[in-house]
Amino acid sequence: SASKAGLHRALEKSGASTSHSHFAQLVRDFAGDPNYYSFVHCDGAGTKSIVSYLAFKETGDTSWFSGLAQDALVMNLDDVICLGKPEGLVVSNLINRNSSLVNDDILSEIIAAYMRLQADLAKYGVTFDLGGGETADCGDITRTIAVDAVIAGRIAKENLLSTDNIAPGNLIVGLSGAGQANWEKTPNSGIGSNGLTLARHTLLQNSYAKQFPEVVDPEVDSSAIYQGPFSVLDKPSGLGSSVAEALLSPTRTFAPVLLGAFEKYWDSINACIHVSGGALSKVLRFGKGNHYIKNDLIDAPEIFKLIQKTGDISWQEMYQVFNMGQRMEIYCDSAAAEGIIAISKSLGVDAKIIGHVEENSESKTENRVTVESGEGKFTYTL
Repeated sequence: SASKAGLHRALEKSGASTSHSHFAQLVRDFAGDPNYYSFVHCDGAGTKSIVSYLAFKETGDTSWFSGLAQDALVMNLDDVICLGKPEGLVVSNLINRNSSLVNDDILSEIIAAYMRLQADLAKYGVTFDLGGGETADCGDITRTIAVDAVIAGRIAKENLLSTDNIAPGNLIVGLSGAGQANWEKTPNSGIGSNGLTLARHTLLQNSYAKQFPEVVDPEVDSSAIYQGPFSVLDKPSGLGSSVAEALLSPTRTFAPVLLGAFEKYWDSINACIHVSGGALSKVLRFGKGNHYIKNDLIDAPEIFKLIQKTGDISWQEMYQVFNMGQRMEIYCDSAAAEGIIAISKSLGVDAKIIGHVEENSESKTENRVTVESGEGKFTYTL
């Protein structure tokens, strides 16, 4: 579910408190300092791991799994960087696997990747400690492998960004998830780690469901699964890589860009939105009475065009499921926008002003998102 409506109903029913102002739930400071908050946040690579599994079964190469560590890390890291300037970050990893199908060499690939990421990102001022983790062999409940992570840390109240500060007149700077950032060793397709269930079943051929039944939920209607024309090793025209390479392109972190932007333009930045679940409609849950108009988007990377064309998926759905090329949004004053774009480009990340914020003429409390592109005009509300 792109809207996660069921999840939000469950949270409301359970009585759990959730933050509508930040990307991580803030709690009383671990150290008891009244000037700080602490947080413990969790996320993961999702069903992207099934693509790794299929590529491994096709080739026998365990390295297909290494990018999942970055996916799990970045889905956490970029959420908490949206808080502002967090400190003392500690990352712990969780791997659940069916040990009959996922061997120990695969575990080694994933765990070693965390250590490489720690060293590589430290060069760009993004530091965290690795706090170990848990590997569970639970084949009765995990059909292949699930790769998740937890990140914990502290943040000074004076270094906290609140999405409540988003206001009419703000510009929206979009940061591209595609291309090759300075800290990346290969070009990135831009896919990230959201919408992989739709992407897999749209692109990959049905023979996988028969050959490897472990990659299918047996409760799902068989007519809806793996409807595509491609194997993971196929190289569709225009994509520039195999389907597996595109889908498994590790989720890019924007932490170096945000840290650079905060250093120079802190007082001009109102909020950052990590474009994950809900995609370009993600911001609907943040701010109050705003109309978010996104009318000059970054060009959609080829992987999204392939998914849309192959599955004949409506563009309305595409913009709500996939980041479509802009996986981070910075809401800022107009005076800072060009400077933030320059910082981003200096680090190898394309960026541009993709829209702006107006008052929502239809509600003083609810938000609205309008996406305008060459494919049409699409409106999203909660």
